[in-house]
Amino acid sequence: MGKKYAFMMALACVLLVGCAPKHCVIDASWTQRPSRVKVLFTDPIIDSPKDLADDLPEFVNNFSDWYRAQMEAFFKASSDGVVYSVEKISPDFLAYEASDLDGESIRTPRIKMLDGTADVYLVIADLWIGRIKDMSCSGPMGPGMAGPSCYAEKSLTGRGRYAYFDGKTGAKLGFGDIKAQSFFTFTVSLDDWIEVVNKTVEIVRKDTPMAR
Repeated sequence: MGKKYAFMMALACVLLVGCAPKHCVIDASWTQRPSRVKVLFTDPIIDSPKDLADDLPEFVNNFSDWYRAQMEAFFKASSDGVVYSVEKISPDFLAYEASDLDGESIRTPRIKMLDGTADVYLVIADLWIGRIKDMSCSGPMGPGMAGPSCYAEKSLTGRGRYAYFDGKTGAKLGFGDIKAQSFFTFTVSLDDWIEVVNKTVEIVRKDTPMAR
């Protein structure tokens, strides 16, 4: 009984606490807030075309235009004193390299050529937006207890990879993984699309000098 109880309690801790993996690595020497940041992103892959047609029908064939405008608005609303510009670029202008994130090797983007118009460049690539369903559990577990209650959490989720580069030297200043979620109960709405972009901006700014 003792071993079984210990196992059940350990399982409960996994279910309740879960794991909070590191999502980014920022160079400790990057401490100065840049004056100008140029954000470059590749065209997102939409895995929920019906939701897009329902919520943003006028942008079915040019979603990246809406995405760029929303992203630029959220960057500018961050009130960090930095001048941001946001542009869509072709994947042809990017190269990829392996980067270590919390013991896992991930593929991060690198711009092939800097145009010298910004202090720092932020490259966002491998963007994907679609519905996902995760199982979430809460509640007690142990002898005489009913056990945790589990349910499905539905979200519109944006995924991608990003990296920052020094505008003069081209040195990589940081990189990370994006998982931006907006949870919904019945169906996806326009607010969910907006929230995915908002959280994407929050994620890529996190732990950088712009967010301090």
